[in-house]
Amino acid sequence: MRKTGIVLGVLLFILAIGALVFTALHTPQYEGEITIQGLNEETTVYFDQYGIPHIYASNQADAYTALGYLHAQDRLFQLEMMRRVGTGTLAEFLGPDLLEIDQFFRTLGIPEHAKSSTDFWNSQPDSPWRKATEAYIAGINQFIQEGTLPVEYTLLGEKPREFTINDVHSILGYMSFTFAMAVKSDPLITEMSRKLGENYLQALSVHTLPEHHVIPNHYPDSLKSTSGSGLISMLEKLPVPLLEGSNGWVISGSKTKSGKVIFANDTHIGFSSPSVWYEAHLEYPGFNFYGNHLAGVPFGLVGHSLFHSVGLTMFENDDQDFFEVELNPNNPNEYRYGDEFLPFTILKDQIPVKGQDPVDFEIRQTIHGPIMNGVVSEIASLTQNPVSSWWVYTSEPTRALESLYKINHAKSMQDVAHAAELIHAPGLNIMYGDSLGNIAWWAAAKLPIRSEKVDSKIFANGSDPEIMPQGWYPFSMNPMSINPPSGFVASANNQPDTLRNGVFFPGYYYPGERWLRIAEAIQSKNDWTLDDAKAVQLEVINTDHSQIAQFMLDQIPDFDFQGREKARELLNQWDGNHELNSPTPTIYYKWLYHTLRLSMEDELGKVGFENYLGTFMMIRSNLPFIKNIGSPWWDDIQTPEKENAKDIFANSLQITLDELSDQLGKDIDDWDWKKVIIAEHPHPLGSKKPLDKIFNVKTDPIPANDEAVNKLAFKLNGEGIYRVTSGPAMRILIDFQNIQKSLSVLPTGQSGNRFSKHYKDQANLYAKGKYRYQLMDKKDIIKSTEEPLILKPR
Repeated sequence: MRKTGIVLGVLLFILAIGALVFTALHTPQYEGEITIQGLNEETTVYFDQYGIPHIYASNQADAYTALGYLHAQDRLFQLEMMRRVGTGTLAEFLGPDLLEIDQFFRTLGIPEHAKSSTDFWNSQPDSPWRKATEAYIAGINQFIQEGTLPVEYTLLGEKPREFTINDVHSILGYMSFTFAMAVKSDPLITEMSRKLGENYLQALSVHTLPEHHVIPNHYPDSLKSTSGSGLISMLEKLPVPLLEGSNGWVISGSKTKSGKVIFANDTHIGFSSPSVWYEAHLEYPGFNFYGNHLAGVPFGLVGHSLFHSVGLTMFENDDQDFFEVELNPNNPNEYRYGDEFLPFTILKDQIPVKGQDPVDFEIRQTIHGPIMNGVVSEIASLTQNPVSSWWVYTSEPTRALESLYKINHAKSMQDVAHAAELIHAPGLNIMYGDSLGNIAWWAAAKLPIRSEKVDSKIFANGSDPEIMPQGWYPFSMNPMSINPPSGFVASANNQPDTLRNGVFFPGYYYPGERWLRIAEAIQSKNDWTLDDAKAVQLEVINTDHSQIAQFMLDQIPDFDFQGREKARELLNQWDGNHELNSPTPTIYYKWLYHTLRLSMEDELGKVGFENYLGTFMMIRSNLPFIKNIGSPWWDDIQTPEKENAKDIFANSLQITLDELSDQLGKDIDDWDWKKVIIAEHPHPLGSKKPLDKIFNVKTDPIPANDEAVNKLAFKLNGEGIYRVTSGPAMRILIDFQNIQKSLSVLPTGQSGNRFSKHYKDQANLYAKGKYRYQLMDKKDIIKSTEEPLILKPR
């Protein structure tokens, strides 16, 4: 027995040593020396206490080479996943389960567009942004060639190929798709229009309603500085997050305690591990910038210098239309276009699949774009006619890299405005503030001039030549606001006011409750501080929901609560706050789900109803939908009786109270919101047990909500357990009085390397609504670190 114990002890010791060695080999190197081919001079990197690199280089090329190497060291597997989605090669890497996603993105045209953007890029003369991008790519490839690969590659039995400029363009294409709401919404809206009729659509907010809040414009004379089984369920299999919304606001010094501009931004993106944004501070002669970088993109999409700060929200403009064409009855390979029949363009493709032979794939195109019937089941079930996608993004090569470089390196507000004009898609609200006191907002996108025959949310008659887009509005017409008299600019994915020419541009805008809460708060005082901005950024109140709850209660005054009158009391007193210790949201959201289900599922079917819950329509229709008690939706078309809104409110409340009693017990005071919330940041491999325990990052419950400023979104469901699927992918607050100590936080951590101490070291800060510094003063940076990492030329 003693010998057995000794043997077991030795084995455990060997295993422990092996685990330590394995961990040490796979941990990112944060200090010491690394030699890198291609560097011109020695480059010093200080990693602060949260693992953010502060890169001090002698020249631009070395700074971006270092950034590429360090980005790969921390996030190589994330880079891999992003480029695999954009190039349509997920199945090659992860297996046949992802084949349908590759087919979708190839049909949509992202890989082909990346190639055309790369061709355009290669045809251009040398430029600072081209040299910086090439240096960044070279840094990534140095790590791929010589660094220790993340453990995910070992688990999958794979190795990465070298990174290319085409990969960068593919990633930009995927990012643009995540902003394109049409493919997720228009098939359902078209189905409602055709099968149910106009009365049903009028009860929903398909288009912006008069009561929704718009972002006001302020056009300057010139820029002068002054002081299921469908698409949605398929996309749920994506190993990378979708971009979903955002808040951004900038307050003029006339309304702040410091007399300097205050800047706030929080981009709303699907939860993931690692976090979406990679922070890095680059400094070389003539340049000093702290940026938030998307995987594979060398320039910060969000960030600040000592002079200016730039943030983003989604514009939510409608930049994708669908055109249904009539087939030639005598030749299925042709379609009608006016008085003639045109042949389909046929593209032959082959998709590599891990563990099996490549799959041959055919993409058919009309004059409008690729036919989507074969990759979007909602379209295939709606019509047998070919339906093509016309998308602004694929209409011309992207110049996003040039734009972002110029924004990062801007020396004036005019520089940012000119760079914004280069963005054709996706639609972005660019938020701006600077040390001179300027504040601004630009809606950046190429906006198409549509035919009056086209409803941008419903499939158009593609056989009619008159419905084709008729050109572009000039950028000067786009919504914008430059140094407005109000003293602030703000955007929250809501409808901007009309273009300069009076056109109300269509989109998938949110109703504006977030914008209203922000705007009213800013207007309420003239001595704003960062602490005040924190309180707004972390607010979890939405008064639309309390109005909905009150309205439904008022419609059923005689409802028998059967000893559960506490629920009535809570709903009557609710102010829309989603505090974790409150039972009210627990009651409300289940009641809202069953109300929508009982009123809509009979018309839409289970799949259609589930799709509706994932669209912009539900969010901005809830309040007007509930209040419209004369709507045809309330009647159950499957019964001979004619049901009404009051019937639905009462039945759904009864179901809610019964289900919650079974789920959480009889005591309503125990139905706390925190008990039904799951907050987890999933890793691409975390869908497979037990890898979820290793790679996913779980936190304490967070105050999940629908459309509060601190938006922590989830999908309504009958289960009564709400998994937070998206939220602020960072929170940034800047006071230009002390821009070298701005505030931020990431949802998990800076590193995507599971063995790094920075893999999830911000998760508790984020969950508890706390922040940490974004340091730019070298003295503060050195104080927060131990030893630097020295990158030496080889």
